[in-house]
Amino acid sequence: MTSPLLSEDPRTLGGHRLLSRLGAGGMGQVYLARSPGGRLLAVKTVHEHLAADAKFRERFRREATAARAVTGAHTAAVVDADPDADQPWLATAYLPGVTLRQAVAAGGPLTGEAVRALGAALAEALACIHAAGIVHRDLKPSNVLVTADGPRVIDFGIARATGEPAKDGPLTATGSMLGTPGYMAPEQILGGPTGPATDVFALGAVLAFAATGAGPFGAGPVAVLLYRAAHEDPDLTGVPEAAGLRALVASCLRRDPSGRPAVGEVLRRTARHDGPLWWRDEPLRSLVADAVAPEGPEGDVASAEAATRPAAESATRPTADAGPPTRVATTAPPPAPDTTPEPAPKPAPDRAPAPSPDPAPPPTAQNRRAQNRPAPDRALRRRTLARRSALTVAGGGLAALMGWAISTAPPGSRPRDPAEQSALSLREGKRAPGATRWTLTLDDAVGGSLDALLLAGDTVLVRGPKRGATLGGGTVHAVRAADGSERWRRDGGTQSGPALWGVTDGLLIAPDVLAEVVDVRTGKPWPVKNAWPSPGTTRWFAVAAGRLVTLHVTGSSNDPELRLRTLPGGTAPSVREDVPAWLPPAVSGSSLLLAPEPADLTEGASCVDARTGELRWTHRHLTGDERAVAAPVTLPQKGSVGARFALLTEESELHLVDVGDGERPARRHLDLAAGRGTTAVGQAAGVGLVLGGGRIEGFDPQGGGRLWSHASAGLDASWPRRAGGARGPVTTDGVLVHWTDTNTLAAVDVRDGRKPLWTASFGATGQRPPAIGGDTVYVTAGREVRALGLRDGRRRARWRLDGTATALTADADGWYAIVGGTSARAVNAAAR
Repeated sequence: MTSPLLSEDPRTLGGHRLLSRLGAGGMGQVYLARSPGGRLLAVKTVHEHLAADAKFRERFRREATAARAVTGAHTAAVVDADPDADQPWLATAYLPGVTLRQAVAAGGPLTGEAVRALGAALAEALACIHAAGIVHRDLKPSNVLVTADGPRVIDFGIARATGEPAKDGPLTATGSMLGTPGYMAPEQILGGPTGPATDVFALGAVLAFAATGAGPFGAGPVAVLLYRAAHEDPDLTGVPEAAGLRALVASCLRRDPSGRPAVGEVLRRTARHDGPLWWRDEPLRSLVADAVAPEGPEGDVASAEAATRPAAESATRPTADAGPPTRVATTAPPPAPDTTPEPAPKPAPDRAPAPSPDPAPPPTAQNRRAQNRPAPDRALRRRTLARRSALTVAGGGLAALMGWAISTAPPGSRPRDPAEQSALSLREGKRAPGATRWTLTLDDAVGGSLDALLLAGDTVLVRGPKRGATLGGGTVHAVRAADGSERWRRDGGTQSGPALWGVTDGLLIAPDVLAEVVDVRTGKPWPVKNAWPSPGTTRWFAVAAGRLVTLHVTGSSNDPELRLRTLPGGTAPSVREDVPAWLPPAVSGSSLLLAPEPADLTEGASCVDARTGELRWTHRHLTGDERAVAAPVTLPQKGSVGARFALLTEESELHLVDVGDGERPARRHLDLAAGRGTTAVGQAAGVGLVLGGGRIEGFDPQGGGRLWSHASAGLDASWPRRAGGARGPVTTDGVLVHWTDTNTLAAVDVRDGRKPLWTASFGATGQRPPAIGGDTVYVTAGREVRALGLRDGRRRARWRLDGTATALTADADGWYAIVGGTSARAVNAAAR
């Protein structure tokens, strides 16, 4: 994790000024540095015990010379090295970006086309490396950096000149070898000669990880991973077969090096002139854009103060009494909020310019220190070099390998069993208005990032990686909103974060991450047997009339299946097979309106009784040419008009349907472009809402007539996911808050929304859906959170962040956010 220099760290190496620590690699410490000409570099030094080895120095000299000859669009250039210094070092170009491991953790596995394009880039990079006469020998997801210009292969720190016999020994000691379990080729593990085919094996493993989110040899202890790679076939379940991708990966992972394709063959099979620029799609585009070096007041990455101050550590108690305390580097809390009053925003006409952004606070000593503090999300993106396994392949076999790894580890770095220890450490804050109440920090050794946040009354739920199983599974942590102390935690699910979870009647329902329905306060699982076949098979859930309703896909052909259970005990089970692939339903009492997905051939929308699973009626006005484009919504009864369901089709046709009999009292064509994944239907204060095609529109629930229409930045920016998976508006007391474009937030009274109540301008990108707590709107963009009055837009406070907020929620007591992917924090509401 990026941190200030320690007192014992050098201040310069070879004329390059060291700025901060980036992490620790297989050879030694890694620093961020600036060359005399101002170029940012990653400078890798060598452990003392390696520097004292004459054979190591000779090999390091040869390989540093060879590495400087590596060129190519998909590599990180080695620009300088000094193998003869008292502390040998090597400098490469510093490339802001995120590792492939972090990219997959943030956005899920890549598509087949993206994996193929990644394979072409990595094959081209390996061709350049091999042309310089060296073998990388440690290609893995954390050594593939995703930058604004595409993927780059980095870290030639343990590369080896090709053609050198294995008996000469690698970079540590005779008979030992460096690499990463799960990506090492069998010849590396068994002590055979290494060559370009060794990198091809690792390339196949990296592509399997990119396609599935897991390595081809699974997870487990080092010895288990090594044995699987040397003696068992890889698990390629989930790697797409299209365009021969699975066959290519399988050929790269052949145990016999002579049977693997050459790098040129891999490039021929993956190269396409029209390959997708997958790193420019969200969320990777925003992650890569944020991964820039934190500049100090004079252009340095760390201020002079940070460069000379030793990094303090303080013991913090874990969130449960399940193991020894986790020690984390102390970081100062965010500065006190800026509560300088400002004039209330004037009501703005639809097309009136928004007010200018708030000026930055004066450069006080406090906020200068905050600006120079290493940012957690940047640190997360620079863990590329921070985790490496030094492994021996001496003739003693796997047992000897494990013993060697432990016996040669430097003092204080020996591994310990962390299985029962929480991955989050709690730092208590203050009760003062506007102050940080508490912070939960993810242990850097765990890897990955926090990916979801949910507020349920007096409980905050945080989801992140599972300790000891970073390639698969996660942990849900439930903590008290008041002080951050742990209520419970449960493991389960896949590497991807939850998209469906929600709390109903005190029960956490999270079919994509937990195998049970859980009491949100106690963590007690309720015996809802077979509520869903397994994590990842549930498409949505809903609760109606005390019944849990879930749609799953089962079998090899992903056949849809509807399951119904009574909460909380899971009694009176009912299963309906051979059902359409329905969208998430609209709920009115015990009635569920279920509309087929656009790709499903079933015509009509079905109303199902949640208590029995029986069909009540069918709305047959959805034909083969008119498919529902978004989940329907329920418009509550208003006066003499009964409750209605609202459906929107691909042809932008709005259908209003009576809940009781399925008749259609109204139909209207909307003047917006409806598209799957970009359009949603909702309601607020009895007014219907449609968002899509760059507009948000309010409509009359009786006849469907348009009440008002405004510009919208889109679904992802304004409507968060709700319990069950469907998206919904951010609204309370008839006020809707949404982004009109990438820089402007607006509030609308839905009952008379022809003119916004107010607008507020932001100078940064990276918007997230706003959150409402009491009569305050909390909004984040870039590296700040603002508190605005719900009805007047007046700024009540502003907090500068040390990272980008990736999730935000709020209540009357303040706001809660995941910052930088490495911490979750609660901040008190500002004084009024």
